[in-house]
Amino acid sequence: MSRFHGFRTCKVCNEGCTPGNFVDHEGKRYCTACWIEKENPNHEGIEDIRAANREAAAKWKRQKYSREEGPLPTGPMSARKD
Repeated sequence: MSRFHGFRTCKVCNEGCTPGNFVDHEGKRYCTACWIEKENPNHEGIEDIRAANREAAAKWKRQKYSREEGPLPTGPMSARKD
């Protein structure tokens, strides 16, 4: 399961969805490749779309969780200064 749960996963292929790469229909989430495959199974570019969706998900997750943003804060400073 992905670390970021905001965009959920596709109902059919269980791939992580990224902004602009999914369709919600009747309470279920489909990635664009699975939606096109459902509506038009003879489409020639389904595998290309599926590969582009996987690449976009990997790129988006790398951007979201990079170590270059810096470490997390250690918490508030102590009120008592001895």
